[in-house]
Amino acid sequence: MSTLLVMGDSIVWGQGLAYEHKTASILARHLGAEINMVAHSGAKIGIRDSYTVTMPSREVPCFFPTILQQLQEFNGDPASVKWVLMNGGINDVEVQRVFNPMIPQYELELHTRNYCGRDLLAILQQVTQKFPNALALVLGYYPALSHLSRPEGVESMYSLVHGVRFAPLSDAGLFRNELVEHCLRFWKLSTGLFRSAVEHVNREAGVKRAIFVDSGMEEANAAYAPQSLLWECDTNDPDRAPDEAVEERRVAYGLVGAGDLQKNQVLLSAVGHPNVAGAARMAVQCVRAVAEANTMEAAV
Repeated sequence: MSTLLVMGDSIVWGQGLAYEHKTASILARHLGAEINMVAHSGAKIGIRDSYTVTMPSREVPCFFPTILQQLQEFNGDPASVKWVLMNGGINDVEVQRVFNPMIPQYELELHTRNYCGRDLLAILQQVTQKFPNALALVLGYYPALSHLSRPEGVESMYSLVHGVRFAPLSDAGLFRNELVEHCLRFWKLSTGLFRSAVEHVNREAGVKRAIFVDSGMEEANAAYAPQSLLWECDTNDPDRAPDEAVEERRVAYGLVGAGDLQKNQVLLSAVGHPNVAGAARMAVQCVRAVAEANTMEAAV
C-alpha cells in the first residue's frame, strides 16, 4: 500500500480531533493510503535548531521534534511515499507574536517571510529530494480571528495565548482591531509565501512535485465569527475545553509535571484549531487538489 506521510505542526496533526476526523485521516481514506504520522502539535520548522525533546502525546504543544527532524528521522522506504501532507512556520514565527498587537506589522512580516517563506521552501526542497515518487501537498493556514469575530471572543483568544487577562492600556477597540489585523496579515502573507515556495520547487524540477492547498477558510470561518470552523471556548465557561482530545492532553500533562498556567494552556490548546467541520473542509480541499493534479498529469 502507498504511504501518505504527514509532517508539520498541529494543523496537519489535527489538534483536538479524534483520529477519524483528522484531515489526514479523511484524505488517506480517499487515497486508499496508509498514514505515517510524524506531525505533532507545536512543531517548528527548526532549520537552525538541534535540541530535541519528546512529549507523551502529540497533542501537547512542543517545538520538538522539529519538522526538519521529522524529515531526517524518517526510516521507512522513501520510494513507498506517494503523498506528503505538510505545513509549517507559525511556531517559528511564534503564536504569541501573531497575537501581540504591540509588535509592529513590519516585524511580524519579517518573521513570516523568514519562516513561512525561506525556511518552508528549504524544507519543501528536501522533501521532494528525499521522496522521488511523492507529490507534496502544502496546506495553508487560515484566519484565526477576523473582523467578523465577536469582541469577547477576540479577548478570550488573547487571554488564552498570553496567559493574562485582556486589559489593554490603550483603547480596547483599537487593541482588538490591531490584534485581528495581525492574524489576517499572517494568514494572507503566509498563503502567498507557501504558493511561491510550491511554484519555485516545481520550476526547479520541471514537473509538478508540489501543490499548494488552500485551507478553504475565509474570514467568516474564523474563531467566534458567524460561520466559525474552529474550536472555541464558551466565553461563559472559558476553562472548559471544547474538543474531542482533551482527556488525552489531561493525562499527558500529568506525566510532564506542568505548572498550573501550563496545564490550563495545554487543556485549551485545541482552541483556534479547525474543528470537525473545519478539518473536513480542509480534507475536501486536499482531495480536490490531488484530483486536479492527477487530471493535469493525465493530460500531459
